[in-house]
Amino acid sequence: MKINRIITTIMVLLQREKITGKELAEKLNVSLRTIYRNIQVIEGAGIPIITYQGSAGGISILKNYKISKGLFTKEDVIVLLKGLNLLSSPVLKESENLRTFEKIKSFLSEQELDEVTNNLNQLIVDLSPWFCKQNIDNKISIIRLALKEQLLLSFDYLSIRNKQATRLIEPYKLIFKEKEWYLQAFCLTKNDFRVFKLSKMSNLRETNTKFIRQTTPDVFSLFQTEMKKKIFKIKLLIDESLLERILDFCDEKILRN
Repeated sequence: MKINRIITTIMVLLQREKITGKELAEKLNVSLRTIYRNIQVIEGAGIPIITYQGSAGGISILKNYKISKGLFTKEDVIVLLKGLNLLSSPVLKESENLRTFEKIKSFLSEQELDEVTNNLNQLIVDLSPWFCKQNIDNKISIIRLALKEQLLLSFDYLSIRNKQATRLIEPYKLIFKEKEWYLQAFCLTKNDFRVFKLSKMSNLRETNTKFIRQTTPDVFSLFQTEMKKKIFKIKLLIDESLLERILDFCDEKILRN
């Protein structure tokens, strides 16, 4: 019996005045028998549950039983739910996202929930490209498992000069930066911290070897330090017809007529 499912059940009951066991089972994707077991556990924890029989029956929490919902304001919930939108697949599995959505939304009344839903519908976040989608989801799933279990990862990596070499690493941080996914890791091949682009990885696989975590350097300062050594200024003469595309990569302030 998962504690997350018990918590979600309590949150739904707090949000709704009354709900049927069947509706709860469908919402949580479990059997009706599981729902009744969950209700027994909730009652055993001291939360007063009321059940109603008949066609208008259902399950509810006693009205005068008070659990403070003052932890989050409506504005707080909007921020949290927008954050979940930003962390949608592949970082979070769909089931994880939905379960957390239910928990957070339970802090609102039905009227407030309608207002929040309208607010969220004003924002769409989709990290996938328009065309030619790479299989990043599978790579991130493997990396997440390795991060959780502290397992070494092995993969083939394509360098700048199109040379491919096998790397063995200690994974530390997944990073999304400027439309690309990266992994900060300690490379056992180079005996140093490196930042790897997921799109250049192939044959990614976790090993059965565990590692002890090290203190990681700041990933962005490390990258900027390395890039500053390679950056030099150039002036380009660009036809005005290309302005629309150039603005995808440059700030208009650096463009001169």
